[in-house]
Amino acid sequence: MYTCFKFDRGRNCLRYLVKTFCIKEIHIPYYLCDVIRHTLFQENCKPLFYHIDDNFLPEKQFNKEDFVLYPNYFGVFKRNVHKLVKIYPKLIIDNAHAFYDEPVGFASFNSGIKFGYGENAYLWIKNDNEILSNSQAESQPVFKIDMKQKCRNRFFELHKIYSGINKLNINLTNDEYPFAYPLLATSIEKADNLVKNLSKQNITIYRYWNSLPKNFNEYKFYSRLVPIPTNHALSAQ
Repeated sequence: MYTCFKFDRGRNCLRYLVKTFCIKEIHIPYYLCDVIRHTLFQENCKPLFYHIDDNFLPEKQFNKEDFVLYPNYFGVFKRNVHKLVKIYPKLIIDNAHAFYDEPVGFASFNSGIKFGYGENAYLWIKNDNEILSNSQAESQPVFKIDMKQKCRNRFFELHKIYSGINKLNINLTNDEYPFAYPLLATSIEKADNLVKNLSKQNITIYRYWNSLPKNFNEYKFYSRLVPIPTNHALSAQ
């Protein structure tokens, strides 16, 4: 079981974890929003960076006592989450792209702003952590079922359009409601052209995240991956 805490942003969920459990260092991926790194610096917590492979799994192994942050990229890697949870007792899941996913691991947090729930973020911490105070607990959020299903339906609409050119092999589980359809193009030029075509449909595409060295495996994700949001209906291009 988990205790739920409410915050305004996901970064403040992480900040609370660092403060509450006196986390001095934590493993985080290179391929991640800079906000996470800056939040850790502000709390005097040292980020230890790791690479991810083509399946978005960590390339390195961690010690059992290490705190590890793993983001459910685009909300489509629940299988990775459950694989890692079995290995690392202090795994923290960043569900910014998977707002509807159930809490797992040592702790997990999400953010409603990408899913139309405003500045509402929720942190779940496993109840066997004695440091928690029941007086701080919040009621668990009630989600709109229709919004969940729209995310899933639009993902499959996008998959039908783009699966033939997508270099990622994506298979959703029965209970995944992703934030975006991640399309990995064969070249930077094709990725850029797709972004231009989507922009003509008034669909904003955010390329994730800041630039990485070209010799990093993650560089192809930064330069060629187009995350198409599931909160827009699309026509084939």
